[in-house]
Amino acid sequence: MGRVYLQSIRLAIALVCLGASLILASHWFGLLPDVTKIEGASRRRLSEAVAVNAAAHVRKQQWVDLRATAETLVDRDADLLSIGVRSKHGDLKVNAGHHDDLWRRVASDSRGIDAITVPITLNRRDWGEVEFCYRAPDQSTFGAIAEHPLMRLLAFYCITGVFGYTLFVGKVMRVFSTTQVVPERVRQALDTLAEGLLVLDEKAKIVLANRAFAETVDVPSELLVESRANELPWTFESDRSDHDFPWMTAIDESATITEQILHLKVDDGAERIFSVNAAPIGGGNARRGALATFRDVTHIEEHRKQLEAMLSMLRESRDEIEEKNRELEILATTDALTGCLNRRAFFERFGHLWKTAAAEQKPLSCIMFDNDHFKRVNDTYGHGVGDDVLREVSRVLRENHGGHGLVCRYGGEEFCVLLPGIDFESALDLAEQTRASIEQITFKEPAQLRLTASVGVSETRFNASDPQELINQADVCLYAAKRGGRNCVIPYSPELSQMDGEESDSRERTEIPYQAVTALIASLSYRDAATAQHSRRVADLCSRVSKQYMDSASQYVLEIAALLHDIGKVGVSDEILLKRGKLSPDEMELIAWHDRIGVELIETAFECEELTETVQFRQAHFDGSGRFRNLPVGVEIPIGARILSICDSYDSMVSDRVYRDGCSHQVAIEELRRYAGSQFDPELVEHFASVITSKPEPDATTNSEAAIQIGFQVERLAAAIDNQDTEGMQTLAERLGMYARRCDIDSIAKAADRIRQRASEQEISWLDLLRDTNELLELCRTTQSELIEHQHENESPVG
Repeated sequence: MGRVYLQSIRLAIALVCLGASLILASHWFGLLPDVTKIEGASRRRLSEAVAVNAAAHVRKQQWVDLRATAETLVDRDADLLSIGVRSKHGDLKVNAGHHDDLWRRVASDSRGIDAITVPITLNRRDWGEVEFCYRAPDQSTFGAIAEHPLMRLLAFYCITGVFGYTLFVGKVMRVFSTTQVVPERVRQALDTLAEGLLVLDEKAKIVLANRAFAETVDVPSELLVESRANELPWTFESDRSDHDFPWMTAIDESATITEQILHLKVDDGAERIFSVNAAPIGGGNARRGALATFRDVTHIEEHRKQLEAMLSMLRESRDEIEEKNRELEILATTDALTGCLNRRAFFERFGHLWKTAAAEQKPLSCIMFDNDHFKRVNDTYGHGVGDDVLREVSRVLRENHGGHGLVCRYGGEEFCVLLPGIDFESALDLAEQTRASIEQITFKEPAQLRLTASVGVSETRFNASDPQELINQADVCLYAAKRGGRNCVIPYSPELSQMDGEESDSRERTEIPYQAVTALIASLSYRDAATAQHSRRVADLCSRVSKQYMDSASQYVLEIAALLHDIGKVGVSDEILLKRGKLSPDEMELIAWHDRIGVELIETAFECEELTETVQFRQAHFDGSGRFRNLPVGVEIPIGARILSICDSYDSMVSDRVYRDGCSHQVAIEELRRYAGSQFDPELVEHFASVITSKPEPDATTNSEAAIQIGFQVERLAAAIDNQDTEGMQTLAERLGMYARRCDIDSIAKAADRIRQRASEQEISWLDLLRDTNELLELCRTTQSELIEHQHENESPVG
């Protein structure tokens, strides 16, 4: 064995010498290129390329970028000593690699340095030149030999030839403890695997590819063998090195890599996604390759991407619904005819301003406006002209006070203006200016129509105990202005209250914070928006009917009573509260029981006797009949309760239900008159009929509340799906479906039913669930958009 080895070494040396002789002969006969010339040409091309780039930077005056580029070239090229950019005036603009020192040295002694200059031309004129200093070849005998490329080639060939051939022979002669030949039975076993598998050597060359991998990439196994696994058409979002492949990590670090995702382009242009596991073959320092398995997760990854896309759409749709809810909330707080705040929004904001004024000890003024002889305008010119009058008056009020105060359509032809931080004297001046502005309003048709207004002004200096009393003080002044001939401004004084008999009421009034009322109405609206809408309509009717019989403070209490008269329904179950048909006797009894709970809630929350009695005694019949006993009868029933009973019954009759359509205004009035004297106060029934002359049209508030509630419930449902709260999904979807059916929106109800059904399945298909949810969100968005567009189209122009 040793003799064979020595003979092989001798043969190797002889082959190396022969090869060296052939290299020398090739050089002498000119068969090998002159490396010196090639190197010089290469340096010239590099210099010209840098000069072109420098000219572009000089043209744009990008000196910092040019300097950085030059320094980078000097750092990376060992033969390039320095670069300088010099103008024709001799100014050195760029100095990379201490070029100034080297260039001066070239002028005196150029040994060891090759200097090259390339001119720069801008706009066909000489601008300057780029100067290069390269390392010159060693001119000594030994250095010339050492630097000569032919000598280096011969030395490299001799050394590597001897060691390479020796290694080859040693490897051939060596007896391996293992073999890279995979037995046929092992190949057959690996071909039965469902997952793709590659056996790789230490250089990541494919030794074996099983049938599953070959079929997946649509390349025969024979063609895969001997190719590098790294060179397969893997796709990455950014450039990657060999170290990013799991099998390379397994080979280099003898580590096991699991579940690394790789993307591979196949012949048909499609992309396959694999989850790759890799383990090293051999132990210790004997790195003999790696075993890599490929699990095709294309479908799973595509499913995950679809889920992510659906979730993104879900969040975007939810955000859009939130935005539309905010827009609908604005519509719900605004009077559609005049653009002013409605009473509920006004009172809610009034409460905040009242507390702020008290805490900061700043004045808060209130002005009440009433259009003089407004009923005569309606009777003479029609309600269309009356609406025009209200629009023009509201425009003047908003222009004069909207920038620094609150302007509210308080009721009918009355407006209330709240001015925070404005004292009594300033408020009087503003009121007089506004009265004069109203007097200047003119119309094209009828041209003869002229407007005047009666105005009352008060301020917190007169010790109003609550917001409603401040309004009441201004209201007293307003009626004094009407009694005094109209078209004037009357300031508040305590004597006016005494003349008006306000202090004759022995009942002590309790402040009713409107924020608390708003919170209760919000809870009722969440449980049953239709009931909350009914309560708001009843409150509007009470406000219109009660003016002749009650002062402002009592009207305020009556309005609160109307808003809260059904508050007990917050405790009723959805099955009864959102039922589509008529209620059974047992269900009616349950509703009555919750009405009593509502009265107790009002009594506990507000401790206002007048408010509690108004809600409680609304069920008392005028003649003492009816199902509820031990209640007052006749005029002993508080007048607010008698008015509330009439308004509540009227709205219930004219409003649509899922099981019946609402009746006409005339039919409802006839029904009220039929029960006048028994259930209702006959005088108040006739007064109601004279004030309420037609069935009210559905207003923006009613429609907006329904859309807001659906949007709110859809938001919560989407959040539950986003959090994968299956129990919450089922509950919210069921409630949404019931509410949508009650609002006659079957498309949303059906979509909610599908979501509830999918959420109740044992194995939830999240992709289908998200598709259904996005469909629901789209329906909700469409419903809200149509409502907003419809309201804007039908909204009468103001201002």
